Amino acid sequence: MIVLRRFYGRFSLVSLAALAACSTPVKPPPPTAPPPLVETVRPRPPMGAVEDMSIPEIADGKYLTPNRKVTSNTALWHVRMALNVAALSCRSTADLARLQYNRLLHLHGTVLTQANEAVDRNYKVAYGTAGFGARERLNTTVYNFFSLPPVTKSFCPVAETVGAKLLTMPSSALLDYAPTALAELEKPFQDFYAAYADYLRRLAEWQSRFGGTVTVWASPTPLPPPPVPPGEAPRQGFAPGVTSAIQQNLPPPPDAAAPLQASRPPAVARTLPASPGPKLMVQPLPTTD
Repeated sequence: MIVLRRFYGRFSLVSLAALAACSTPVKPPPPTAPPPLVETVRPRPPMGAVEDMSIPEIADGKYLTPNRKVTSNTALWHVRMALNVAALSCRSTADLARLQYNRLLHLHGTVLTQANEAVDRNYKVAYGTAGFGARERLNTTVYNFFSLPPVTKSFCPVAETVGAKLLTMPSSALLDYAPTALAELEKPFQDFYAAYADYLRRLAEWQSRFGGTVTVWASPTPLPPPPVPPGEAPRQGFAPGVTSAIQQNLPPPPDAAAPLQASRPPAVARTLPASPGPKLMVQPLPTTD
């Protein structure tokens, strides 16, 4: 009996161990990935811009700005205006933009004055007595363009970089570098317009999905094209034999509309009174004693 009880005891322990092994829970499969997150928050304008802002249209792959189709003198004057805006708007510990601008006026004052005179001449030739007002309107457009508040943060470092380059150049190199400098100063604004256009695209997509229950701003009307500055006018007293491509923007001379007369060349008019010709005075020969 004692042996039998021991056998049954051992059998019970083995059975419990077997049952425990069989009752071990199976490891559950990994959880299913959640569905992709659908953006339900309305897109916001980039760089803190307003929601109903208008941006220019695109032509030749770029947004239309008052800096297009400029001559070297006009480009240099627009660069000066851009750096003037930077001197007033860009605030840093060293106040670098303002110091650079003041140094620029002192170092390159002569070439800047010559560029200003050339631009004045361009407007006078193109618009006559209305040239001053036409130039002032473009100047206002250029200042407002470079003063766009959402772009100030990205514009200031570029303005400081361009200002540093100008201060290392001789004045004779400024006209050649002016178009490149103007393109560099304009790039932050081109990038902003592209970002705002992408915001309008995402806003339209969001409105198509959730616009039935919310109110959104309509897409703003594009800005009208800014005025185009006139081409380079020749200096006073200069009469080129062939009209250059840049001078094709200039208005025709006053007598350009007069019909051409196919006739013989006019007779040469005498400008001096007629005379019988020079006379030789006969001098008496000296006599000897």
